[in-house]
Formats: sequence, C-alpha cells, structure tokens
Amino acid sequence: MGVINLSVIHNRLHRGTAQKAVSVELRFTCGGKRKYFSTGVKVCPAQWSDSSKRVIRCKESDLYNKQIDAILERANDVVIKMNSKGITDLDQIPALMQGAANKSLDFIAYCEKRSRERKVSDHTKRRDKVFTDFLKTYGKIKEFSDINISKVRELDEYLHAKGLEQSTVYCYHKYLKLFVRDACIDDLIDKNPYNHLPFKIEKGDKQFVDCLPIDKFESIKRLHLQYDYLAKARDLFLMQCYTGLAYSDLMVFDFTKCKQADGKYYYHAKRVKTDTDFTFQLLAGAVSVLKKYNFKLPCISNQKYNEYLKVIGMMVNVPNLHSHMGRDTAATLFLSFGMPLNVVAKVLGHTNIRQTQRYARTLNKDVYSAFDNIDGKF
Repeated sequence: MGVINLSVIHNRLHRGTAQKAVSVELRFTCGGKRKYFSTGVKVCPAQWSDSSKRVIRCKESDLYNKQIDAILERANDVVIKMNSKGITDLDQIPALMQGAANKSLDFIAYCEKRSRERKVSDHTKRRDKVFTDFLKTYGKIKEFSDINISKVRELDEYLHAKGLEQSTVYCYHKYLKLFVRDACIDDLIDKNPYNHLPFKIEKGDKQFVDCLPIDKFESIKRLHLQYDYLAKARDLFLMQCYTGLAYSDLMVFDFTKCKQADGKYYYHAKRVKTDTDFTFQLLAGAVSVLKKYNFKLPCISNQKYNEYLKVIGMMVNVPNLHSHMGRDTAATLFLSFGMPLNVVAKVLGHTNIRQTQRYARTLNKDVYSAFDNIDGKF
C-alpha cells in the first residue's frame, strides 16, 4: 500500500525570472504519481529559499509565509487523513483541500469568497464587487453548472445586445474568466469554457472619451463655491485637468518629489494602477492649486469625490461630471494645444499608444461635429 508524501516547491517549470513571479506549490506524491496544488503565492526565484522553504527578500514575506503555512497545515491534515484510511487516489486531493465549504457555495458566492481572499488592491476589490453585483442582476450564471460554452456565448450576446462597446464587453469576460480559472484550479469546474469557445472575444478599444470642452472647464474654474468640501473637490478636479493624473495617483501626489529646473517644476512617478512611469511639468494652474493648500493636496475618498463632482457638474450643466473626466480632459487639451501624441502617452503613463489615440479620435469627432453645424450655411 502506497503512502502519500508532501513537499513545498517553487518554480517547478523553471519559468520564473527576475521580472516574472511564479507559483509556490504543494506537491503530493504516491507510488510515482504526483499532484500539485497552488498556495496562491507567486514570487520571483530570488525571493524564494529552497533550503528553508520560505519567501525571502520581499516586503510581503511575512504575509506570504503565513499563507503558505496555513495551506500547508491543511495539506498535512489531508495527508494524515488519506494515509490513515489507505486512500492513494491523488485526484481526490483538490476536493479534500477545499473541503465541504466550497461545495456548499454557488458560483456567485464563490466569486465573492475569492475576491475577499485574493491579495489585490481596494480598487480591484471594488471592480470585483461591481462584477458580482452584475451577475446577481443578470441571473443566468448562478451555479457552477452554468459555467459552460453555451452560457458564455449567451452572456456575450446579451452584452452586445445592450449596445456596449467591445472594450466593455471584454472587461465583463475578463472578470468572469478570472473566477472561472480559480474554480477550475479548485476542481469545482471540470472544463474551462473559455478554452473551447467557437468565437474569439476581441479586446476592443474604447472609441471616444468623456472630456470637458474648454468653456465648461473655464466655468468650473470660475465657480464661487460656498462649501469647503465642494471647493476642495473642484480644486482636485482642476489639478487632474492640469496634470492628467488619475484619482489614485492624485491621492498620492507628493510635491516634495518634484524636481526644479529653470524656475519650473517637474514630477516623475509610477502609476498606482499599472506601475508605469509617467512624467509632467507642473503648469501655472497646477502650481496655483497647490499654493492654495500649502503644496499638500486634500484627500477625499473616490466615492465622496465623485458625489461632490456630480453636484459641481449640475452647476455648469455637465450632469455626468466624474473624476476620470479630469484625466480625459487633460489629455484632450494637451493634444488640442499641439502636444505630440507620444508625449501625451508619456504624461499619462499609458502602456500602449493605442490608449492615447482615443483622445485624438475624440478631437476628430469634435471637428466632424463642427462641420455638421455649418454645413449648408454658406
């Protein structure tokens, strides 16, 4: 009778590099057969010690090692249980590792559980919640048995029927694929339908962006706001329009990191969302906003910020005013005043020039609209 043995391994396929993190896994062996189970921890080879089986030289080492220890403890219990009962079928391990808890969940509850467990930013967790709320409303993907090719195709057709842009449709599929992949890893779904679709889900590209025309931008600048919280929200929005900063980057903006040359200030940092480099010069308007707050911008939660912007938008007849419109307005204004497309991409920290081209298309759209307005008048 075989005995199941357990070990912790890293970089099993030797694909890890200094830039690419790979999984720390549990390896179950019995009678020449092997079964692997992911711990959910991914690190680069230099951040792993084979001798101690620990994550090292990583700011999250303690958290990662605790996660590995917790899963390893559960795995040891499973091995003891299987050996005591003479069970040698390694295919039973995923189900035993997950226990009865996951089996009692439906797919949506599982998605919510995985969202809580995953080590991701608060921004991503909010996106996860938006997606799971959508699934609840959609109502046709509830159980694990609903994860099949037919249901994925039906979802795709539903999203297109709503008139959504392909880039938005792709995002819905991206979140579903993520949770489907996790469910496959946890052995709760037999087959990933996304690996067998008879059609390709194109990534798409958002054609146009929401941005303010210059007159609305000036109207917001001139507003006399009685309440301090509205004034702060307006000033933060103006700062976005002058710099192209996204909300998450705006909240961590640090003037002390600016470099000064020829009486001008230059800021260089990495985007919170993508870790991409960006750089810009502080325009006079941005410096004016900073002086108002002694060069330390106020902090407002994203939810409150957008609530306040909606109030401000109503004052200038822009009812859909929101935080990302500041970034979009900056990019469009930069281009309209002659800044080259590749420079705008660097200012915004875009990873792909195609992202920046949306702003150029938006300007072209305005040109076409302007010609429509004068067609036949002379």
